[in-house]
Amino acid sequence: MRIIVTGGTGKAGQWVVRDLAVAGHEVLNLDVARRPELDLPGEYCRIDLRDAGEVYDAFFQFRPDGVAHLAANPSPSGQARQNVFDLNVNTTYNVLQAAGDIGVRRVVYASSEMATGLLTDNRVPSRIPFDETERYPSSNAYALSKYLSEVIADSLAVRYPGTAFCGMRINNVISPDDYERFRLEWDDPSMSMGNFWSYIDARDVGTAYRAAIKGDSSGNEVFLIAAADTRARRGLRELMSEYYDGYDKVDHDHDDHASAFSCAKMNQYFGWQPSYTWRDILQD
Repeated sequence: MRIIVTGGTGKAGQWVVRDLAVAGHEVLNLDVARRPELDLPGEYCRIDLRDAGEVYDAFFQFRPDGVAHLAANPSPSGQARQNVFDLNVNTTYNVLQAAGDIGVRRVVYASSEMATGLLTDNRVPSRIPFDETERYPSSNAYALSKYLSEVIADSLAVRYPGTAFCGMRINNVISPDDYERFRLEWDDPSMSMGNFWSYIDARDVGTAYRAAIKGDSSGNEVFLIAAADTRARRGLRELMSEYYDGYDKVDHDHDDHASAFSCAKMNQYFGWQPSYTWRDILQD
C-alpha cells in the first residue's frame, strides 16, 4: 500500500513510519520538520497541514491507499488554548476531507485518551476497566480538539461512505529510551496519576496503526490503545483509593497491575494487542 503519514517525524509518528515501511508499505511523511538524524525510511514532504491547498497537492501527487494522521499540537497545557484547538481541529479536517475527496480506502487518525474527558476536571471512570463508551464533557482545549476529531470523522464518514475512519485514543506515549523516568514515579506515584498510571510504548502505536490500516471496518470507529499494564509498581486498587478519594470501583477480577483502559475493541476488530512493557526493559 501507498500510505501517507502526517507528523511522521514526531514522537509516535516516527515509529508508525518505521513499522509501516518494515511491513513493506510505501510511505510518504508529511511534516514541518525532517530531522535527518532519525534516518527514517520512505519519502518526506515539508508541508503546513493548516493550508488545505498544500494538503490536497500532496495527496494528489502521492495518491495514497491509506492515511495515518498523527500531526498535532501535542501539548494539553503550557500554550494558548486557541492555538492548540485551532491547529488540531483545522489540520484534522483538512487531512480527513482530502482523504475522502481522493477516495482513500482507510484513514487512521490520532485521537487521544483525553478525548474521554476522564483526565481533566477531576473525572474518574464509572468502572475499571473502562472502554470507548466512557466519555464526559471536558473544558480542556486539547481534550476538546481531540474529541472533535472524532466528530469530524463521524460526519465525513457520511459524506464518504467508501472511506473507513479509525480514531486511535492514544495513551501517554513512552519512547523506548524514556523508561528510566518511571523509577522516579515509583517513589512519587502522584507524578503519573493523571491517566491512572497508564501508558503506551511508541512502538505499539506503530503496530496499532498498521493493524487498523490493514484491517476491515466501516464508517468511523474509535479505539482505546494502551499498554497492557500500568507504569506503577504498586497495585491499581491501592493507588486509586489513595489518590482518588477512596475510589473502589475496580472490577473484582481485574488484574491489579493491568491498565485501567480496556483495549478489547482493538483486539476484536483487528487482532491487535500491545507487545511492549517496562517490565522487560527496567531491571531492579
